[in-house]
Amino acid sequence: MPFIALLLGALATLNPFIGLLVMMIYSHSFFRLLTGKPVNRALMFLVFPVIVAIFTFNNPSTLIYPVDAIFGAGLVVILYLYALIKRGNPVTALINAALLITVYGVIRYYLFGSFLLNTLEQSFAEMEKIMPQAMQNGNITQMKPMLQILLPASWTVSQVLALSAGHLIFLHLGGTHSELRDFKLPAYYNLFIIAVLPLYFFPQLHNVFINVLLALCVLPMVEGIGVIINLISKRKPNILINILVTILVLLNLPIMALIGFADIWLDFRKLNIKGNLS
Repeated sequence: MPFIALLLGALATLNPFIGLLVMMIYSHSFFRLLTGKPVNRALMFLVFPVIVAIFTFNNPSTLIYPVDAIFGAGLVVILYLYALIKRGNPVTALINAALLITVYGVIRYYLFGSFLLNTLEQSFAEMEKIMPQAMQNGNITQMKPMLQILLPASWTVSQVLALSAGHLIFLHLGGTHSELRDFKLPAYYNLFIIAVLPLYFFPQLHNVFINVLLALCVLPMVEGIGVIINLISKRKPNILINILVTILVLLNLPIMALIGFADIWLDFRKLNIKGNLS
């Protein structure tokens, strides 16, 4: 129903992460029913945030919320559906949508950087009032510059994770074999990583390099987790081992990303041979 789409636009304005996830799930309900028209229905996701953006255009502190809902949720789902219809490949649609989030994440920082930095400063000030002794810890103080650098990635990474979860649920609702253990990116995805590497050699673009690279690492990280799950599933079920592996995976996400990058080209699970790309 259009009313639900309008509500989801409002939800994305309040919380882009949950909004994007629920939009992805809800969009499946009309994807199969409206052949060739799901994108038109998805446009309803934009109505509420666009109206809010019009009324808050001159106030960056509030404008960021509807803009996030538009470019970080609504248009992401629209692009996902459009690419899925045109290409017929869910993974290609996922990559296109993730790239939109990554590009907007960089632009977002340049548009609203001063507001985001001020918010971070206020958060540290509040923490200092609540926990003055803890804030005197040198390690916490040293975290502040790093958090300032990673502000764009802190948003883009969470949105790509929401998109990835929504993608898997979207396929599952459609009856497609879409288990996480069979998640596989095409070989050309690593070319995006290679394309970003030259930014490292330009000091003024180091922050862009770090944040874009982190955003691009999310999907390979998901694939790396899939590789580990695939390996575990081939052994006899053991709750203790499964819990231990889950903890190790969560504590070693960078390693999961490296495993994912390697699997893109080396295909540890031989999914390309099986023709099973989810």
